[in-house]
Amino acid sequence: MATVRAVWQAVENAPHAEQHKLKKDISETVKRLKRRIDRKIGTPTVVPQAERMLFDDVAGGSKPEPLPVEPPPRFPECRLRVYAKDFADHALQHLPHAAEYGSVEDFRTYLSQTLRFNSQATRRRTANYIVARFFPDDVYNGDVPAFASATAGTPALGEALFYLTCRTEKIVSLVAEEVVFPSLAQGGVTRTRLREYVQSKFPDSKSAGHVGQAVVRSYQFYGLGAANRTRLSVAAREGSLASFAYVLHLEFPEPGMHAFEQMLDGPMHRWMLWDRGWMVRQLYLLREAGLLPKVSEIDRLRHFTTRYTLADAVQRIVALAKERPA
Repeated sequence: MATVRAVWQAVENAPHAEQHKLKKDISETVKRLKRRIDRKIGTPTVVPQAERMLFDDVAGGSKPEPLPVEPPPRFPECRLRVYAKDFADHALQHLPHAAEYGSVEDFRTYLSQTLRFNSQATRRRTANYIVARFFPDDVYNGDVPAFASATAGTPALGEALFYLTCRTEKIVSLVAEEVVFPSLAQGGVTRTRLREYVQSKFPDSKSAGHVGQAVVRSYQFYGLGAANRTRLSVAAREGSLASFAYVLHLEFPEPGMHAFEQMLDGPMHRWMLWDRGWMVRQLYLLREAGLLPKVSEIDRLRHFTTRYTLADAVQRIVALAKERPA
């Protein structure tokens, strides 16, 4: 306990921009250790409320400081699973209506009644797929309906939904990262190469062809690529300012200072295929719009600062989407 307290106190003296990340690392490490102990002893460890005080210095008379309670991760670690149905066209059509419902169950009921399939069982199954993809763990994150409603019928919605799909469907993010992005110099990748890669990830599955087709459809319907019978064509691209702002705050959900490289070398470039120069220009536009307080390029030290949490930023992003429709 003395060591943990000493580490925590050292973090308190760190620069403000680093404190949140370091405290989160400590908290997640403790949680992982607790899970390992629970598995070893076969019963969950019950932490008494009194022991949730990290710096309980009774002798010194100091006020105990409670351990921070971390919210659950926005995107739980997703397992590799078959992605044989993209339902991208249905997502584009129906997610904007999610804003009319206040819970995942209400939206699921709407989908089950509205999706254009003859069979009730098929409608329910498809509704479950769409909900699991965009509301993981049945959590009704209000930013998704708000953004979808504001950007319905525009390229911005497709870009946001592709990013969210990559976050919840691991095979899509793997293909984006390891197959499509490296193919930029060649202008794209063959369907055969995609199918071979998928088969390597699911060696015992007979659905590799269907998964490859679903991934290609996702690129097509969400506006990140074009395809013909044999090939998926892609290029570094410019996108929508609104979707850039939304994905930026999904990538960096807490206020703080961030290096350009965190953005330029991450999913915003490697999944979304957004041109790096274009991304930098959007940072300055977001500064002008008041969403970012600072963008700095001094010699090789380049960073931007976010002002809002995602929850606080979403209405401003929605207003931006309405002001500057893509």
